[in-house]
Amino acid sequence: MSENLSSGLEATALVAPLKADSVASPRLVYGGLEINAMDGADLPYPALYFDVAESHDLGRVTFEGLDAVRGSRGEYLPYEVNRYEPDDWVYVLNGSSWLRGRHEYELRHYSTPLLDTNRHYMFVFHDEFVEAIAEGIWFDIADRDNPFAPPTAHPLAALTFDAPAERFTSVDGLIWELRRSPRTDSDLIHGSQYCSQRLFQFNLVLDGISAESASIWIRTINGKVMSRFSHCWSGDLADGPLEGFAQPNEFTVQWQTYLSGVADRRRRAGKH
Repeated sequence: MSENLSSGLEATALVAPLKADSVASPRLVYGGLEINAMDGADLPYPALYFDVAESHDLGRVTFEGLDAVRGSRGEYLPYEVNRYEPDDWVYVLNGSSWLRGRHEYELRHYSTPLLDTNRHYMFVFHDEFVEAIAEGIWFDIADRDNPFAPPTAHPLAALTFDAPAERFTSVDGLIWELRRSPRTDSDLIHGSQYCSQRLFQFNLVLDGISAESASIWIRTINGKVMSRFSHCWSGDLADGPLEGFAQPNEFTVQWQTYLSGVADRRRRAGKH
């Protein structure tokens, strides 16, 4: 059943950095099955591919924290929008019953709330619609000769060792490194309207190997820049996000507590 503004739904256009061709169909890729992994060209990840308007480029949308996705046929917008411009093709839907339903499912079965972190996106093509519930989205140009290869220079990718690092030793004797994104503040803020942008990366050096352990991310929602401190596997290490560009010293207590826990587990395992 269609949702509209009278049901509390508000569909707002998102200014996308790429414009989809107004006639060509998209291609939605979902799932983790490797069909042809022999040549390394089939590394599955969810993505939406589209022809870029007035060019021969292949556009791609990748997702941050994708929860659900669906596609439909139709030439007419399935939702009312509060303002329509001919070039609009990406929308954020606030007050979505689909998002509420997914939130209730995830909360009931996995204790994972979605309402504060996820958004309902809609991508409009000539006679098709693709919708997604995700934490964020990112636009880039894919290589037509190898379209399913992982994106390069993606904001969710770990900072490389080319980025300068400061090295520290914790009170428990663990060595760790701090890297700051080489991108400018304005570039990070601009990108954060689409998905999270890594501001600082904390690497833990164990057994001589340096690997990402936690990061400070920024994300702009409704015009407000927020920072969060999260572990790369277990989620947020702080109680909640901070407004603005957070600095590493604002999460010193959480980081040192985490390091002490790692050191304690290594001692019990007989590692030094």
